[in-house]
Amino acid sequence: MRDDSCVTTSDAEKPGFILSAPPGQRRAIVELARELEQRDFPHVLCPHEYARPHDIPAPYDCLSLCTAVIQATERIRVASGVAVTYTRHPTDMAAAASFNHELSEGRFFLGLGSGYKSVLERYGITVERPIPHMRRYIREMREAAVEQPLPPVLFAALRGKMAALGWELADGIIGGNWALSHVPQTLAGIPESKREGFIVGNVAPLYLCDDRAEGLAFMRRLCAAFARIPTYASYFAEAGYGDEIAGAQVAFEAGDSRAAAASISERMAEDVGIFGSPTEIQERVAEWRAAGVNWITLSTLYPSKDRVGAVREAAAVFD
Repeated sequence: MRDDSCVTTSDAEKPGFILSAPPGQRRAIVELARELEQRDFPHVLCPHEYARPHDIPAPYDCLSLCTAVIQATERIRVASGVAVTYTRHPTDMAAAASFNHELSEGRFFLGLGSGYKSVLERYGITVERPIPHMRRYIREMREAAVEQPLPPVLFAALRGKMAALGWELADGIIGGNWALSHVPQTLAGIPESKREGFIVGNVAPLYLCDDRAEGLAFMRRLCAAFARIPTYASYFAEAGYGDEIAGAQVAFEAGDSRAAAASISERMAEDVGIFGSPTEIQERVAEWRAAGVNWITLSTLYPSKDRVGAVREAAAVFD
């Protein structure tokens, strides 16, 4: 069962940031985490990433990055965003999570998710249905912990059933690329009276620009790419963007990426992404908070390969 007394749920006015550490930038990213702490940003998420073009399930170890960030900081909250269950046995996950929990003195949050079926099955991994899998995994992880204290656990969730399971078994949920208009449906299974003690997070793609057309074009390309991921295609169809996703899929099958991006409506791009001027970005972050997302995390992964520079530029919006 969840222990609400151990969970810090709400950011102040500043968002958190995704901190990705590809080879060659790892020391700089850890130093960036220290800098964000000094600038009073509330949290960072260390992501699991799939390598391109081979789609290797776990090329970057998010828990190792969490450990390094924890050692370099003193106050900022650090979360895995998210550790994929299929690449770590529950016993191993419990050991790593407990270590980071103790090392951080309670600042670490274990984000867990089952990953992408389409990628995992290429490597011979048998993928279960997500809900029973997460039930089994969290039970076995807690059994394996024995007397080792575990950190608060956050479930990766796109749809309402996983969000409700997060309420039942975990301390919060982390969404990724949610549609703002669909947040009420996603959160419908979480009792309104209990949300104050429950983390509701979303990782939103960010594009800082003076030219609105430039930002819109970027978000259209990004949203079109989700049509290639079955889990996201189903989610966005449920969120009311079935026509856009279907159009993008047809265009990709024809080898026309421009047509795929063009199939994404302005409404969908605005619903998913945060883009524009500093003022527009501040206003959009406030809208996410008003919708019930108390851990808003901004992702600058897509616009630039300079991970440090991109985060610094975005963070300046909130200083």
